[in-house]
Amino acid sequence: MQDPHAGRGDTSGRAPVTDAATTKPRSPAAQRLRTVAKDLFYRQGIRATGVEELCRIAGTTKISLYRAYPSKDELIAAILRDECADGTCLISRASGPAVPPRERPAACIAAAAEALRTPGFRGCPVGLAIAEFPDPEHPARKVADSHKLKTREDLRQLCAEAGAAEPAMLGDALLLLLEGAFSAAPYLGNEEAAEVLERSGRALLAMALPPTRE
Repeated sequence: MQDPHAGRGDTSGRAPVTDAATTKPRSPAAQRLRTVAKDLFYRQGIRATGVEELCRIAGTTKISLYRAYPSKDELIAAILRDECADGTCLISRASGPAVPPRERPAACIAAAAEALRTPGFRGCPVGLAIAEFPDPEHPARKVADSHKLKTREDLRQLCAEAGAAEPAMLGDALLLLLEGAFSAAPYLGNEEAAEVLERSGRALLAMALPPTRE
């Protein structure tokens, strides 16, 4: 991934918040807040980052924050929507026209391994948000859960296009393999997690996909 946030997935900010996921903030202050919040939420955690710190680093005020976003929860959900819409996410990169359908599941694994090896990478930001918010009714959880479920369906579709006999089963196995690698990175180390992912992924695809024609 090009940066520690790319490929994980998820936002958009606006004043007031609307359902248009790609709407950009209407003021420079709102844009600065979103940029700073995205970085701090990822590096140090969402709950560990207070509104005062956000405003101080962004060089703005609480008034500006609440003009752009009705609450911190809405700011969090907006940033996750940006992550979900990021065109550099694993699925987008693996399913591009330059990648043959047969190779797309392997491309997902390669993109995830690349993300793990990116300096500063500490996991999928969407997955990190799920871990921080156990309440499924929280605005951030609703965005994150929806994205993860879509990722599941996208992986199943990629596996079908690749010729898997049981694409739903293979897609689910890939999903768990990718999520497991991201979750294991803190205690295995990012490099070992990437290597285990690559080895396991190759073995899985060798068993689940038909052999390539010579």
